Amino acid sequence: MATTTDPGALTGVLTEEYTARWSELTGRWASRPGTTLGTLGPAGTSSDLAARFLAAEHGLRVELFATFDDVLEQLLGGGVELALVPSAYGGLTGFHWHRDLRLRAFFPQATPEYGIAAAPGVPLVPGEGPVSVAAMWEVRRIYAEVVPASLRGREVVWVEASSTQHAASILADGGAELAVTNAPGVRAHGLRWVATRPGAEIIWTLFGRAEPPGGRG
Repeated sequence: MATTTDPGALTGVLTEEYTARWSELTGRWASRPGTTLGTLGPAGTSSDLAARFLAAEHGLRVELFATFDDVLEQLLGGGVELALVPSAYGGLTGFHWHRDLRLRAFFPQATPEYGIAAAPGVPLVPGEGPVSVAAMWEVRRIYAEVVPASLRGREVVWVEASSTQHAASILADGGAELAVTNAPGVRAHGLRWVATRPGAEIIWTLFGRAEPPGGRG
């Protein structure tokens, strides 16, 4: 068995594990075309883009849901066969530790460009008072990372969003002054960038239901 004192052997074991998981999973996909993959929507979320990438490669059918809690519920209830969840999701432990689920595979892939968006043709939040910002909890830190100097130090009033696309739609509908969203959200809702940062390479996890003893689920 490989140990941390034997880097070469450890690398080999990790490579074998990664390869074995993907070989088993892609074999199942090949034998069952149209396998359903659930993840966070609406269209244009980073999760949706990662799911579409897999779907195009392996003939999967993608189902989008409003929250990852909905994805979990659908997976447990058999509404979808697999769930795609990013490692950056704050509730990922709910999938890892669920006794009825198993981690099937994982892979790295970069997200689109992220940043702070504003409505087109609107001045950049003049004054000195609080600034309302629509954002998912998981990406709020991006605001402090890229916020322009003219807004730095001003109080932020967060408007809760369930996805990057939801944040963009909140802004477009006048529910916030700014939004932390991604490039598809800016394009879909006709917004303009205030500040941006490159996408992040994160680990994407694939969960399925646990198999019953003596057979496949």
